[in-house]
Amino acid sequence: MNNFDYVKAVDLERETGLGKDLLRKWRARYGFPTPIKREDGGLAYPREQIRQLSLIKRLLDTGFRPVQVVGKSIVELTRLERAIADLAAECQPDPLIGGAIELLRGHQLDALDELLQRDFAQRGPASFAMEMAVPLMQAIGSAWARGELETYQEHACSAIVARILAASGNAHKPAPDAPRILFGTPPEELHVLGLLMIRAVLRERGAYCIDIGPQVSINEADMAARAYRADIVCFSFSAAYPERRVRPFLMELRARLPGSILIWAGGAGTSHIKRAPAGVRLFSDLDVPSAAMSELIASPPAGWRDNSLDRQI
Repeated sequence: MNNFDYVKAVDLERETGLGKDLLRKWRARYGFPTPIKREDGGLAYPREQIRQLSLIKRLLDTGFRPVQVVGKSIVELTRLERAIADLAAECQPDPLIGGAIELLRGHQLDALDELLQRDFAQRGPASFAMEMAVPLMQAIGSAWARGELETYQEHACSAIVARILAASGNAHKPAPDAPRILFGTPPEELHVLGLLMIRAVLRERGAYCIDIGPQVSINEADMAARAYRADIVCFSFSAAYPERRVRPFLMELRARLPGSILIWAGGAGTSHIKRAPAGVRLFSDLDVPSAAMSELIASPPAGWRDNSLDRQI
């Protein structure tokens, strides 16, 4: 078996964006994917299954449920992707977004970087995140579905957007008596673009933002929240994060943190939760946490900050 015919099991998440625990659950429930044994005894996945998994990941990101797509053939998955892409194509993208995609298609990453940097400077962090970054990544997903872009090109654009957002830390000063918000992702969650977007929005709205990076354990979140006197702990979950872990993580985090510290959670990985755990607020898009922060400042819940230390910044 040629090395190019398969992907080693240890490299699967990097290739597809899907975690090994999630795939193990799919194998038990749907009989897919099915690894093969290499000559050295290790497990691997045929390239055809990698293509299927990439298509499945795309469809999950657009709102499909695993039962609707896992195990379907490449032909069936491609048909679904193209149907979604055709619907998206009916809505003409912003010319600037179309220009960004053309640069990405032409492998002009420096020019793309300059375009996005200029747009960021003109719009500011929050508008850039909501009006450029989100629709741009959605348009790139549609272009990928039509066969116009490769996965590596999407990753390249995501890296540029993430770097621009990450560098925007000092663009805005916190508002007086601003809520202190601690940002992180759970263990094994490597996707941080969504977290960077929400941080950019809330920072521009006046929040005091504390970023402790990805893959934060509950113990670390607890210690950091207390040490940095956080008012809110905000976690992001991508579609690649195992669904079965999201709710237990949030429930354990809620049980660990003092009741005076609020918990916010968002990202595609929370979309399957129909009822939020007690004491946790879920967000479906970037507009919601911004409005929630305004509500919080205007009308704080009873007992919030009653036992907190001096919050002067």
